[in-house]
Amino acid sequence: MIKMTLDPLFTIRVEKPETALAEAMREMRVWLNNTALEPVEFKIAIAGIAGIAFDVTFRSEADADQFRQAFT
Repeated sequence: MIKMTLDPLFTIRVEKPETALAEAMREMRVWLNNTALEPVEFKIAIAGIAGIAFDVTFRSEADADQFRQAFT
């Protein structure tokens, strides 16, 4: 059985140099813990040459906007 949802999801992409992977992940995790926001998904992706990206998805546009303001 496939469960489909009509609720929209809101994804924010944060791009960083590959060398900043560990620090960026720590900074985002601390911020999420301090704000008590819970992303639906947190993925790492490649962003150009020697870059890394984080795709962080939220159920709420307001939560996504708070995260965007903090990290982009």
